[in-house]
Amino acid sequence: MFCFGAGIISTYTGRCKITFGKVITIALFLCGFAPWAMAEGADLTLRMPAPLIEAGLDRHLLTRFRFKHRISVDAFSEGDTDMALGPDTDGTRVFEDGDGVEYRLAILSDNADARAQAALFLDWLRSAPGKSAIEGFAPEGGPTFTTELITEVEVIKETFDGNVNDGSQLALVHCGRCHVVDQRNRMGGIGSTPSFSALRGRDNWSDLFRAFYVENPHPSFTQVEGVTEPFDPMRAVHVAPVEITLDEIEAITAFVATIAPKDLGRPVKFE
Repeated sequence: MFCFGAGIISTYTGRCKITFGKVITIALFLCGFAPWAMAEGADLTLRMPAPLIEAGLDRHLLTRFRFKHRISVDAFSEGDTDMALGPDTDGTRVFEDGDGVEYRLAILSDNADARAQAALFLDWLRSAPGKSAIEGFAPEGGPTFTTELITEVEVIKETFDGNVNDGSQLALVHCGRCHVVDQRNRMGGIGSTPSFSALRGRDNWSDLFRAFYVENPHPSFTQVEGVTEPFDPMRAVHVAPVEITLDEIEAITAFVATIAPKDLGRPVKFE
C-alpha cells in the first residue's frame, strides 16, 4: 500500500521502507531509463572503460577540456553515448598504455551539433595541451599513457585570451597569500609553496594554472563559478575561500605567460 504525505511516498512490506528517491530510481530502471540519461547540463556523453573512470582519467581530461572550450562532457562505463573511448573502439587513435594497447575515440552521435562538439574534443586530445593532459595523468599506482603513437601532429603556438593587467592584480589577490607571484610580494607566500616563476618553468605550466582548482589543496577552499560544486554550508571554515571565474583564471594564466621561467635544473613537483 502506498501512502502519500509531506512530500514522501513510502511503501511498507514487513520492515521494508522505500523512499520517494528510491521509488523514482526503480521506476526509471523499469521504464528502460539508465542512470546516464539523468545527467543534467552536459553537452556530450562519453563511454570509456570503468577502470579508467575509477582511476580518475575522466575528471582529469574532461575538466581541462571544459575549461578550454566551455563544453561539458559526462563519462560513463556503459550505455548509449555520443562518443566512445577504448581499446576495442573503431575510431581515431589517441594514446596507448604502458603495454602498448591503443585507445581510440569514436564519434557515435547522429546529431550534427553533438558530432561537431565531439570533433572538437578529438582535436583537443590530439593537440599539444591535450597530449600534455594525457601524459600528465599519473595517479598513484594507476595507469599512465603516451601519445607518441600519433604521427601527424599540428604544432600550434599556444595563445592566451585573458587580460594581462587584470591577471596581474588577480594573481596577487587570489594567489599571493600562498605563492610568491613576483617582486610585489617577494617576501610573502608560504615557504613550501612554489613561486610563480618556478611553476612557469614546468612544461605544462599553462595546463596547471588553468586547472589549478582540481589539484590539492585547492579544491578545499576554491570555488569556480559554474564549475565547482558549492561547499557544504555545515563544513568547518578553516581558510577564507577563493571565489573566482573561468575568465579570471584565463587572465591570470595570460599574466603568468609574461613571467620568465626559473631554471631549477629539474621539474617542480606540485602537490
